[in-house]
Amino acid sequence: MGIHVSDVAFIAGTHGAPVCGAVSVEALPDRAEEIGGILPGARSVIVLASPHSRSAIESRNIQVAQYDTIHAYGEAARASHSVALWLEGKGHRAVAVPAFIPIDMSPPKFGMQGAVDWRGAGVAAGIGGYGESGLLVTSEFGPAVRLGGVVTDAEISQGKPLSGTPCTHCLRCVEACPMGALSGGGRIDKRKCGDKIFSGGYRAWRNFLVALIEAPPEKRKEITSSRLSLDLWQNFMTGNYYYCFACQAACPVGRQAVA
Repeated sequence: MGIHVSDVAFIAGTHGAPVCGAVSVEALPDRAEEIGGILPGARSVIVLASPHSRSAIESRNIQVAQYDTIHAYGEAARASHSVALWLEGKGHRAVAVPAFIPIDMSPPKFGMQGAVDWRGAGVAAGIGGYGESGLLVTSEFGPAVRLGGVVTDAEISQGKPLSGTPCTHCLRCVEACPMGALSGGGRIDKRKCGDKIFSGGYRAWRNFLVALIEAPPEKRKEITSSRLSLDLWQNFMTGNYYYCFACQAACPVGRQAVA
């Protein structure tokens, strides 16, 4: 006997993720092998979303937006683990899967693609549709969410893709992008986007290390006291390295839900 997704959504909602849906592993053929590697015999993927504070991601203070990101990812993780433990309590196997980090950093993906395409799974489960930005846009909160999820061998009643998308195609996300990385229709220049959003991420860390190694001794103290050095230290302490929220903040969808 299967489990109705509304029961799963109740558990997720009471633990910080008010948007929740499910899809069969068979409906995600491009990732079926990797999902099977996480949990052999997996039948269902549960996708859940925790909202951002719109006020936070619209703030000109980047630290406020980053702090809210840590919280939103934390809520998604809390809900995912609660759902997984609830399913285990019912005799099923279930694994909460990170939608952010840790992630497999080995080649050929080098940390650029997780085992589950959470946006694609969310669309397949009917919790939202793709936006012009390429993000998952939910009816309740627009794209101002962070995703999490669970892989389980339980049979969960599946959602269905929406007949359309909550995206209004207003192109405000495209206009708001400070890097000109968006061209609509979900097309993203990942290099341009990454240069901004991950400006304190791995590439910055690698460049910092190379500069430090190659610098003459008298320059090393200056490098280790630089703004980049301090930002990287802070990112390591918090686990956050996002530096742009423009497309999420610009979207009008879901604003009333968080007002």
